[in-house]
Amino acid sequence: MLLSSSQDVVSVIPIVGMGGLGKTTLAKLVYNNQKINGHFTKKIWVCVSENFDVMGLFRLILESLTSTKVELENRDTVVQKIRKQLEGERYLLVLDDVWNENPELWEDFFRSLVGLNAANGTWCLVTTRLLKVASIVTSNPPYLLGKLSDNDCWNILIEKAIAGEKVPEELNSMRKEIVKRCRGLPLSSNVIGGLLRIKKKEEWQSILENWLLNKSGDTNSIEQILKLSFDHLPSPSIKKCFAYCSTFAKDTEIDRDLLIELWMAEGFLQTDLITETSMEEIGENYLTILLESSLLEEIRYSWEVYYTMHDLVHDLAISVSKSDSINLESGVNSSTYEPLKLFENRSMSVRAMSLQSSISGDLLWKFKNLHILKLSGAGIRELPTAIGKLIHLRFIDLSNFVIQMLPESLCKLYNLQTLRMLHCNNLKALPKGMNNLISLRHLHYYSYDANFQMPLEMGRLTCLQTLEFFNVGLDKGYQMEELGCLNDLKGKLEIRNLELVKDKEGAEKANLIGKPHLVALEFLWSSTNREIDNCDEDVLEGLQPHPNLQNLCITNFMGDQFPHWFTRVHKLVSLKLSCCRRCRELPTALGHLPSLQYLEFVKLENIRSIGVSFYKRGDNCSSSNSSKVSRKLFPALETLRLVDMDNLVEWIGPEDNVFPKLEKLIIQNCSQLTSAPSYFPRLKELEIWKNDNVSAVKSILSKATRTLWKLTITGMAGLTCVSDIVATPSENNYGTLPNLKHLSLSNCPNLTSTRGCGTCLETLDLFGCDSLKELSEDMSGLHYLTIRRCSKIVINPKEMQNLTNLEWLIISGCDGLTYVPGDMLNSCTSLWSLEVYNCPNLVSFPLDLQQTPSLSNLKLIDCPKLKTNMTPKGFGFLTNLRELEIGPFSDEGKVQPSKWAGVAQDFSYS
Repeated sequence: MLLSSSQDVVSVIPIVGMGGLGKTTLAKLVYNNQKINGHFTKKIWVCVSENFDVMGLFRLILESLTSTKVELENRDTVVQKIRKQLEGERYLLVLDDVWNENPELWEDFFRSLVGLNAANGTWCLVTTRLLKVASIVTSNPPYLLGKLSDNDCWNILIEKAIAGEKVPEELNSMRKEIVKRCRGLPLSSNVIGGLLRIKKKEEWQSILENWLLNKSGDTNSIEQILKLSFDHLPSPSIKKCFAYCSTFAKDTEIDRDLLIELWMAEGFLQTDLITETSMEEIGENYLTILLESSLLEEIRYSWEVYYTMHDLVHDLAISVSKSDSINLESGVNSSTYEPLKLFENRSMSVRAMSLQSSISGDLLWKFKNLHILKLSGAGIRELPTAIGKLIHLRFIDLSNFVIQMLPESLCKLYNLQTLRMLHCNNLKALPKGMNNLISLRHLHYYSYDANFQMPLEMGRLTCLQTLEFFNVGLDKGYQMEELGCLNDLKGKLEIRNLELVKDKEGAEKANLIGKPHLVALEFLWSSTNREIDNCDEDVLEGLQPHPNLQNLCITNFMGDQFPHWFTRVHKLVSLKLSCCRRCRELPTALGHLPSLQYLEFVKLENIRSIGVSFYKRGDNCSSSNSSKVSRKLFPALETLRLVDMDNLVEWIGPEDNVFPKLEKLIIQNCSQLTSAPSYFPRLKELEIWKNDNVSAVKSILSKATRTLWKLTITGMAGLTCVSDIVATPSENNYGTLPNLKHLSLSNCPNLTSTRGCGTCLETLDLFGCDSLKELSEDMSGLHYLTIRRCSKIVINPKEMQNLTNLEWLIISGCDGLTYVPGDMLNSCTSLWSLEVYNCPNLVSFPLDLQQTPSLSNLKLIDCPKLKTNMTPKGFGFLTNLRELEIGPFSDEGKVQPSKWAGVAQDFSYS
């Protein structure tokens, strides 16, 4: 339904069902669907609170669009900013967990939403437990989410509990009663399965029997099932950690590291001295238990991990928590002092404080037992020196501060474990005495300035685990040896100014090979404008990391060759080499790395050939002996980028057993490349920029014609048609790409035809192809067509008559275009956006657009030879037309803009 054409500006679909039935899960599946991503130009997800006003809802929408906190109080300003984001766009808006039943509020909201001038086909998906809400927000019938069958409930429970193992007979014997208690709710099945997962099988029967025999209260309710899971958490500490999650607002995505650091600060985590398990590791174990219990849900964005809670689980966390935290939003009172003064009489008992307003030192020091202080986004320009008196502080968050200096008194907080200063871009320096913070474990601060001076003798912070960057200095106390004692460092570390390290021994003092918890390293030399006689090779040799490393990036390295330790880092997932201008060959035998998924080479200007050594150790890798290669090379590689390698001439490789998983290949600005391998059996996306050699591309595609679905070619003078780069089945047939869906051809001056792109094409973008006169082949599946600066293009109606699925057509800067055939537009029954502009010789445009009733956006501008021959009356049947921009015309005197004002909501005459 969401992918079908809609005559409404904003269509609404309510998903209705009881709590725990999976409304949000279903909405997320829709929201993240690949077809949805391609259909909507923008997507917005908003979690709606139980008590909200229209202004608050629009503020949340703007925050979702901009990914920034919105403090604006003027509704018109907020709506105008949203309009700039969404005007002319077809978007999907999800309003999750709606409770408000006020019809006036929703009428006000949707009236403003319609006024944003979005494209037709915009949808709003609403999840709610209340049928009344569904009837208020739309007259469309709601999607009533039904309960699961007993079999489905059982399958979910078993998958969660034992994940593929054989079901114990004791459990099978209670199947009927168990699924009955689940009441068809996936959340109930997940939670019961999670409860069993964290318990020994010997305990299952007694737990389930006690639950099934318990007749008191409503033991079938989802709330009771959740409480049962909570009661069986293995320890009081885990229960405290779960309850602490109630301090976050509903639907918050909680950063994993942040959550563990807060648990530590509250004292919920203690180092196990017997097993030498750290607090962080214990916290990770607790998270695993809560995930397996289905009390938390995990969300991953690339390398970042977040957790969220179902709203019913959040309700449980609130009911079992006894938090003494203070949460004060800015603007509670005009005075800085009044809100906090309310708590002065119990200041000694307050352990956590979150402020979004200023605070004086006289008041702050009274909260002497604070463990957690959050001042993130408070707009404070100066931190009171009295902070040094809060000696029990374990956690400070100063993120988004505009502060330039921190008080030296901060360095008296000997119990401080975590200091967060994300996005503190104005900070000039860290306090000089930071090496006194002997308990500091996590320093979340990043400066882009390579000249930012690190605090003296950071090596004294032996507990430190999180350090985002280290700028090497010349003087003692700022050199590589400071990293040597920090063996607990984890996550990512960026080391800059490596030109100041004079030899291998100096680099080895960092002891990177002894840091098993570092998963990402970035090595940077300050520039490439250095003397030829340098020690970069020796330094890089001394920077050998632990084999656990997963991500490595090297920039401005000026050695002739790379060290051999690359192939010893067996867990490496991503490798980027940039601006290594003197290197004569790539690192050897990278093809043997079993986990490498991403490989990028940028501005390696001295590389002339990619050959045998790139793939493997040993003898020649040519076709004569490629059959002898039994082990697959680059077994996990998915993406390969070659960028700005100006002198790269040849790229050779084996004819098989290589790149079995490579799906994306980008060759950008490698103008001298004349040859390339021919074995890319799973290639899906290919981008070629500024390379005239057709044969190299043809070689790449020789085994990928049926797998390729996206092709981008820019600046290829030798290309005359797409079939030039496709292997020809026989001499009498043109080669094609039968599964190609997205094709972009730019600045190909000799391209005359699009023949060879197949019949499955959905998106075609043509730019700067001055020899192209017409399009070809059956393009009945085309949804988006853009033709720009193709000076000789002539639209042939016979070739375009099957464009029944075309939704978006842009024609711009086409000097040779004299008319747009009416027959073509009559076939475009799904067209909702048509833009024709800057076509100086266009003299005729079809007046009959009755076959395109879905047209929402029409722009006909900067075509000076075009005569109007149009009247407002002729557009009366375009009932969905929302945006109309026309002119100037050669006979512009006939145009009376005032008469066109009612044709579309947004009309302009240039």
